[in-house]
Amino acid sequence: MRSGVLWEKKDNNCNEEEKLDCGSQWDHVVLEVESRAILSMVCGKRTKENTEERIGDFASRANDGNPPQLFTTDADWCYKGALLCVYGQWVYPEPTGKPGRPRHPYQMVPDLQYVTVKKVRKGGRVVNVTPEQVYGTPDALCAALSDSKASNGVNTAFVERQHGTDRHLNRRKVRKTLAFSKEKAFHHCQSWIGIPYYNFCWDPRSLRIKTGAGTDTPQSPMMVLGVTDRVGGGNGNVSN
Repeated sequence: MRSGVLWEKKDNNCNEEEKLDCGSQWDHVVLEVESRAILSMVCGKRTKENTEERIGDFASRANDGNPPQLFTTDADWCYKGALLCVYGQWVYPEPTGKPGRPRHPYQMVPDLQYVTVKKVRKGGRVVNVTPEQVYGTPDALCAALSDSKASNGVNTAFVERQHGTDRHLNRRKVRKTLAFSKEKAFHHCQSWIGIPYYNFCWDPRSLRIKTGAGTDTPQSPMMVLGVTDRVGGGNGNVSN
């Protein structure tokens, strides 16, 4: 998502040296759909290096470094290579003893279902949405969707909903505002302050437990993951 509107300068006013640090930037997040929890975030441009850093950070935090069953993104080209770089297992072929050059080491396709969601826009509006499977098989994808408690279709709706929530929580990210971040360091600090608030204190309506008594029991994303036992986490039990 775009992190604020701009950093320091508008895109058209940036020279070649300034384009990496100024102009339009994004807060790249990895969202666990069933709990709505943000598990990883990297601030900056949409580059190969930032994408690999985000996927690597996510791998260090979740599933003991193993790939998730299902991973969904937009159609940005960086994700395919980043997932291969982080989760692809290296294979070193044994010498065959036959004439000719030995086979070079290579990475195997990661064992996960990776699907992109390509949106076609016309006149500023989305006119077509097409899912495309990059890694995995159709049968395994259907099985992963059947196991999901959040959705039975491929989409990016949950992370887009989080983007909208984040814009309400962080004024620097509101569209068409003068409150955009003027310096990168301050934006990083403000964005990271918002992550624990969202994970521990925000109680999405879709996570509330129906009690049937006229009121619902609120749940934060970290409560769903079992990290804490109350909204806010304060004076409660928090596990590592």
